[in-house]
Amino acid sequence: MSTQTETQKYAELWQALPAYGDHSPGVENLPLFLQMVGDTRGTVLDAGTGSGKGALALKAAGFHVTCCDLTDAGMVPEARAAFEVHHVALWEDLWTVARAVGHPNSTKFDYVYCTDVLEHLPTQFTMLAIDQMLRVARRGVFLGVSVVPDHFGVWAGETLHQTVQQFTWWRESLHELGRVVEARDLLTHAVFMVTR
Repeated sequence: MSTQTETQKYAELWQALPAYGDHSPGVENLPLFLQMVGDTRGTVLDAGTGSGKGALALKAAGFHVTCCDLTDAGMVPEARAAFEVHHVALWEDLWTVARAVGHPNSTKFDYVYCTDVLEHLPTQFTMLAIDQMLRVARRGVFLGVSVVPDHFGVWAGETLHQTVQQFTWWRESLHELGRVVEARDLLTHAVFMVTR
C-alpha cells in the first residue's frame, strides 16, 4: 500500500460522495473520550481528521487541537478555516507533526484522538499506526474502531474497511503495545484508551 495511492483514493472519495462525511464518529465518541479524561484539557492530535467535525467538537470542549490526515479534501468549511492539516500517514513518523506545532524539543501531545480510521488500514499497518500514536501521546491514545464492514466501499469500487476484527482482537493486540486503561465493546464499534 502506498501513501500516495491511499491519499488519492480518499481525496476522490470525499469529492465524489459528499454524504461520506455526514456521519461523524469523532463527534459521536467525544462524550466517551471526555468521560475517560475527566476534567483535564490540553493538547490533542486528531489523527485521521476526515471531515474535521470531530476536531471542531474537541476545540469546543476546550482542547488545543492539531489535525493530521492523508488529505483535507473532506473537511467542512468551518474546520478548514479553523485548522491546518498536517498531511501524513498514521503509520509514518508522527514526531514530525508534534515538532511542527510546538517547541523544537516538544515531541508529544497530551492525547491522541483517533476514531473511524484504523479499520481503513491493512491489518499489518494497524499496530504500527497505534505505536506511532503512543510515541507522541503523554497521557493516552483514544481509539474508536468500527468492527463491521463499511457501507461506502461499493461506491468507491473497493472495500474501505480493510481490517474488520472483533473487539477481543483489538483489545488483545493493543495489550501488546501498551496498557489498555479502558475498553468498551459497543457492538458495531469499540473504544479504547491506551497508554504506554
